[in-house]
Amino acid sequence: MKKTLPFFVTVLFFLCSIYVSVNAQNNYHYQYEVVKMDSIYDRSAELTMENYLYYLKQEKDKVMNITIGSSKEAMSSYPPESPLSDLLVNMLFEWGNEYLLSKKMQKADLALLNFGGIRAALPQGRITIGDIYEIIPFDNTVTFVFVKGSELLKMFNTFNEKTAPLANVETVYEANRLISYTIGGAPLDLDKTYTLVTINFLATGGDGFLSNVNFESAIYLDKLLRDVFIETIRRTELLNY
Repeated sequence: MKKTLPFFVTVLFFLCSIYVSVNAQNNYHYQYEVVKMDSIYDRSAELTMENYLYYLKQEKDKVMNITIGSSKEAMSSYPPESPLSDLLVNMLFEWGNEYLLSKKMQKADLALLNFGGIRAALPQGRITIGDIYEIIPFDNTVTFVFVKGSELLKMFNTFNEKTAPLANVETVYEANRLISYTIGGAPLDLDKTYTLVTINFLATGGDGFLSNVNFESAIYLDKLLRDVFIETIRRTELLNY
């Protein structure tokens, strides 16, 4: 009597046969050698790409060299108070109030920036778009924060002479500690809701100014801080500071 293998054993044997056959046919051999990478492999960029990059640089320079205004003197930024930091935070405050007025909202009470975000000095004489990019290289956007005075107090309690530029706020420091301040000429009202104009970096906890402050609400605009300054300088043309 002839014996036959079970079906599943037959299938397994068939698959194993295929596997062995395929591996026998694909008997790969790999070769390698060490190649020294030196000047022999230097090649000039493709002419088309060189021309394209040159075109992009020319277009960028055209924009960056556009004159938007002029300044009677050079301005730099440094704590606790400087011509440039005062100029920028006051521009932000004024722009913020114009925006709120256009939306039929209550005026802002104060504005806040950070010294770390101001990265270059403003030159004397001609001011270009490129100058503003050097001063404000980060893509921070304008933000409105609505906050109770009792919460805003937390921010002021962390401040010292080197902390931040403020607009519409008068401060008095002693031994590098903030001992008194007024907002719009008035003492801080713990029950009042204040409107603070600042940037998204600070509103979301950057530099720690507002990291422990609870907001009533906030409005995050797509408006770049840099564009606020470019537009304002263009409109005024001459900085008489």
